Amino acid sequence: MSRRSVYNMQRRKKIVLITDLAALAVIAIALAVSMAWSRDIELKLGLLYYVSAADADEKDIVVIEQNNDGVRISSDGGDGELFVHYVDVGQGDCTVIEFPDGKTMVIDGGENNKKTETAIQKFIDDTFDDGFKYFDYAILTHPDSDHCGSLDYVLNNYPARVVYRPNVEAVGTSSNPYVDPGKAELSDGAAAKDTAAYANSVKAMYTPTAEHDFTPTVFVTDPADDEQTIMGGTGDDEYSFTFFSPLSVKYTDWNDYSPIMILSYRDFNFALSGDAEKKNEQEFVDKVEAAKTDGVTDKYDIFTDAFTVNAIKCGHHGSRTSTSQAYIDAITTPSGATACYYIVSCGDGNSYGHPHSETLDRIDAMGVPNENILRTDILGDITLSVRVGENGEYSLFYGDKANAPLDPDETLQPPCIYPDVLVYREFMGIKLKWGVVAWSGYAVLVIIAALNLALTGRGTKAAGGNKGRGRK
Repeated sequence: MSRRSVYNMQRRKKIVLITDLAALAVIAIALAVSMAWSRDIELKLGLLYYVSAADADEKDIVVIEQNNDGVRISSDGGDGELFVHYVDVGQGDCTVIEFPDGKTMVIDGGENNKKTETAIQKFIDDTFDDGFKYFDYAILTHPDSDHCGSLDYVLNNYPARVVYRPNVEAVGTSSNPYVDPGKAELSDGAAAKDTAAYANSVKAMYTPTAEHDFTPTVFVTDPADDEQTIMGGTGDDEYSFTFFSPLSVKYTDWNDYSPIMILSYRDFNFALSGDAEKKNEQEFVDKVEAAKTDGVTDKYDIFTDAFTVNAIKCGHHGSRTSTSQAYIDAITTPSGATACYYIVSCGDGNSYGHPHSETLDRIDAMGVPNENILRTDILGDITLSVRVGENGEYSLFYGDKANAPLDPDETLQPPCIYPDVLVYREFMGIKLKWGVVAWSGYAVLVIIAALNLALTGRGTKAAGGNKGRGRK
């Protein structure tokens, strides 16, 4: 081989070496930078994936929480305390829940006016730190403006990862029509609501924001879909949030689209029902009664003669057409009804006369103490909590007053409908985190580059040797 050929091969060897080193340097920088988005990459590649919590080892579950900058980070969750806030929004409804694992929920958003927006914003500012960016869950019970009116304000500023909406199409107004993005998920023949307030709230439910790393998941509330049941926490800190109504596809009263919901934690139960009226409540009562003899195992089986509720949010702001005696009897025992807190969300001097005297008289007739009737028009924001008291036991608190669970040995929890939780894929016992996968792949590239360089060098030496033999 000529001297020029040997020179060219040596030159190519240098080019290969320089190219390999440059490529390895660029890849190393890219991998180092990618570590900042490792969680997103792990989710995209399926290295971090969802399984049923029932099938996961607690030590392997990856809990994603929020730091002070609103960035999702790995965490052990909340502090094991539950807070249910009934926010004073005047003549309307807004409830905010802080779950024991640190997740949050907003139910309804009050009327469509600046005063309501200001009240909700003040509550959020007073309750959460500066890093609070979004809710984990949001529920719109039904499409009336005193519930959906300012929900668009809430969700536009604090989007929800998961949203539950009523089975009602949003069509906007004649002058400003709206195409409901969730229409395909509604039942055939679903009713349509033609108000700007409802259209705006639905629009906010589906709108992703560039600031956040998620697009909201929106469900049409359906108690028949057990996947919609919210379960969280682990061990003694497990909680459930279950939908039990509405049980019809269509109603003549918008209020009846409201779901009846039970929040359960550490033998304490909270009942919420939006503005559910007589028809909705009666369907629920009938379902509970049928469950006692139908031989079918389902969520309605929890309402035994021993099941007790510790807090009932009176339906429709304490209207005479809600929170019927049959409904109360279906969800709690007589002793439980007497010891229960009854929360009424209503405006001071409202034109509807809420709460109606018939409702207050019915509660009074059960022997409920006056101090157990909590009204936002009198007390402002109301907070109930389940936390550890001075005796070291979990109790239900209103202010400094603690209440022990009622008949804890007999109070049943809803069936465990486990949510999906995040875990890492494993290979030979090694969790396939992005750092492990990325740098392992990089190590393989380094080895390949070294082999390539070695083979190129061998070829050059061989060429040089052949040249020398040819001269003899």
